Amino acid sequence: MTYDQLIADVAKRTGLHTEVVRRVLFHLPDSLIQMDVGDVVRTPLGVFRMTQTEQRKILLPDQESIANVPSKTTVKLRSGSRLKLED
Repeated sequence: MTYDQLIADVAKRTGLHTEVVRRVLFHLPDSLIQMDVGDVVRTPLGVFRMTQTEQRKILLPDQESIANVPSKTTVKLRSGSRLKLED
């Protein structure tokens, strides 16, 4: 399935115009990144959670050099039952 096919299918199922569906999907990440660390949003897709990793050091492949991995803030999705296929 292509992105355009996904947009068309969602538009058909909801009765909304394809441009409305496209704009909602485009702006969903903008809304999610406004969450504070630890915030959780439950949706039919699953649970979106804002997390922050700690800064850490890693050993590079040369087995001598060390690099710092900065902390980062990320939205994670734990998919819900509607996204899981039954075998």
